[in-house]
Amino acid sequence: MSFGKIIKKLRRERDMTQEQLAEILSISPQAISRWETDMAMPDISLIAPLCNLFNISSDELLEIDFAQNQKIVEKICKDADRYSQRGYSDEARKILENGLKKYPDNIELIYNLMYLSSWQHDSTGDGKYTAEAIKWGEHILKQSTEDSKRHGAIQILCYSYRDAGRLDEAVKLAESMPLICESKECLLSGIHLGNKAYDAKQNEIFSLFQYLSNSLFFLQTKLDSGEWSYTQEEYAALCDKRIGLINLFFENGDFGFYHTHLCDTHREQAFYYAKRNEEEKALEHLRSAAEHAVKFITSVNEEHTSLVFRGMKGGSFTTGDSDNEAKNLLKKMESPVFDKIREREEFVKIKERLGEYAGKWRVE
Repeated sequence: MSFGKIIKKLRRERDMTQEQLAEILSISPQAISRWETDMAMPDISLIAPLCNLFNISSDELLEIDFAQNQKIVEKICKDADRYSQRGYSDEARKILENGLKKYPDNIELIYNLMYLSSWQHDSTGDGKYTAEAIKWGEHILKQSTEDSKRHGAIQILCYSYRDAGRLDEAVKLAESMPLICESKECLLSGIHLGNKAYDAKQNEIFSLFQYLSNSLFFLQTKLDSGEWSYTQEEYAALCDKRIGLINLFFENGDFGFYHTHLCDTHREQAFYYAKRNEEEKALEHLRSAAEHAVKFITSVNEEHTSLVFRGMKGGSFTTGDSDNEAKNLLKKMESPVFDKIREREEFVKIKERLGEYAGKWRVE
């Protein structure tokens, strides 16, 4: 209901004319008429007298329902997440920006835009989204008192400051954060008892395992000298360790989300062995990468049965690419490094297998 309709309804409930209301407020009857036809709004100084006169709150007078607004904002964020989690960043951005027009300065919407910008920062190469992630992150630190929002902003700002060449600021923020042993996962696993203790321990190990797996993959980095931290042979050995580690924890092959870790690592090994002209090993790793790509697409949410993570769900996932794992692997297989084995029967079979599943992620 518009403000004008609310005023008209309240006035009539009091059996009051426009002239009588105008006299009480010391304004003209024409002003009341303009309010009731939604041609104008009252001066802010008249809100309190109107509330007192009709015995209602300013929220009721202005029809501001914070609980309902919060539900609407939550739905906006959920709708945007459905797209952003499958790599459709532009669609998600439209939803969030339209929401921010309706609910200006809403921290929940800004928080989601900050994360979306951090996902998109690599897509333009001009620093546009990095600058936007910094803008929203700094805004949250200034405006929000909610710890979870502030911690999320600090996380994004650390990486965004780094990408913007503001390393000192990134380090300062990072050093302000707690140690791993002071994190939510570690603390909850230490204080709960019984079933909750078991669940908390599983979550703690799962989080630490994910960080360890990622760290192994990205341990290959350029040093200050410009050289890589490991030779190609050493990095291949690290990849073998990552594959072995994941298989150690998921002895039943119930990898869930880690199918994508294995797909990426076997793909790297396929490149390595193709460059060394070790064709059989290259094909072996490509075959494994393809199977994990398909499994990731078809069974990421399977329940784990392996000992450590038994009973846990494979979990949801977020990706910055709307192309699924099969399609991305097919793109990688177009590399000239595979030219010598491109006509091999096994290579063709792998492409056909991937072709059955290649496509865009579905928005759920």
